[in-house]
Amino acid sequence: MRFILSVLSKEFYGNNSKKCLFESIQRNVSNLFNLNKSILNNRISYRFQSSELNVSEDILSNSSHKLNCDIYILTKNGNLEITRGPFDRAQICKEYNLEPRDLQKLDTDIIINVPIIDVRQNRFICFSYRRLRNLVEYNRSIFFVPSSDKVLEEPIGIKDALHWEYVTQSYNRNVKYISKLYNERFINKKLNNINQIPFEFQITEINLETITYRLKLKINQLLNEFKNIREGAYTRITPEKLRELALLKEKIDKYKRNVELAHQSIIDVLAQDEDMIGMYLTDKRQRDISDHVQIELLLEASAKQMAEVRRSISDLSDSVHTLENATGFMLDALRNELIGFEIQINIITMGFGIGAFITGLYGMNLLNNFEQNLYAFYIVTGMTFSFISGIITLGIIRLFRYRKIRLHRSNKN
Repeated sequence: MRFILSVLSKEFYGNNSKKCLFESIQRNVSNLFNLNKSILNNRISYRFQSSELNVSEDILSNSSHKLNCDIYILTKNGNLEITRGPFDRAQICKEYNLEPRDLQKLDTDIIINVPIIDVRQNRFICFSYRRLRNLVEYNRSIFFVPSSDKVLEEPIGIKDALHWEYVTQSYNRNVKYISKLYNERFINKKLNNINQIPFEFQITEINLETITYRLKLKINQLLNEFKNIREGAYTRITPEKLRELALLKEKIDKYKRNVELAHQSIIDVLAQDEDMIGMYLTDKRQRDISDHVQIELLLEASAKQMAEVRRSISDLSDSVHTLENATGFMLDALRNELIGFEIQINIITMGFGIGAFITGLYGMNLLNNFEQNLYAFYIVTGMTFSFISGIITLGIIRLFRYRKIRLHRSNKN
């Protein structure tokens, strides 16, 4: 009987183990199938995402091939021709005989922090400033002006649309001012020596004069702001006035660097004889290394004007620094007054604290045979007040003695 039961139990457990083994194999196969399916889905999504990335890169590359600006051409006759962009970069390089590095200096989407005057030997003169991108040839002047309504991508260093519109208006004002000066000097007025000055020198002089004029206007604006802040600071110092002074100092430091760099760009051209000779675009004859008197005198005059602007911004910066130091001295004096007042309060509190200690001693329930005296209250009260007054007077005298500032030594040995 036991033998039969053991055989039946083995057979039963064997069937169950086979069933469990079959179920585990089935689960493993289903897991493997799900894993392959997920891998396949991931590959499809990765290919789709990569295709989207390639499309976006193609769009960006196509937009990067475009020059997002308008071109203003000032001819010898004083006419200002306008061509709306955007333009293809390769086409612009081919049309104006430019190289990619030259076009990068004229691109209005790039903020120029270091102004430069680049000269290509007997070909063109490139002015690359923050609000002026100009290409001067022997018979025309080409200005690159950003377009406020045709920006395909966000330019570098631009905060928002209002900032971009302000930059565009600055470019337009400079171009119109240059065109106005050129027509007033060399077209409307018939000068006797008008034919003696080449066109490229005329535009060069007006460009540098325009840059100097705009910097002077900005300095005058900063000077008016400084006068208002100085009057308010000397009247009453408030946190708002200190904040305005800090912002004004930041602006002045910024424009001081701009003026210094603009002046340095002219000095760099004056230091190179080859560049000054290369600026003769109309007269392309072979010249000696020192045959550049005309352009040298022009650049020296512009450098002197820029030096005057540099001196003005330096004086304004020194005035702001002086006002900052004066404000600091006034705040230090006020702080010292507050500290002195606080020390006086502490001295008075200490005196009355000592009086309270004496009162506490006589307020104890201890017999000293002094309570029977008729004048005990008056004696103790008078002595206490006298002691308090002496301590307070001594403390205030010592405080005034410490607050004296001696700027020289005494003659006593």
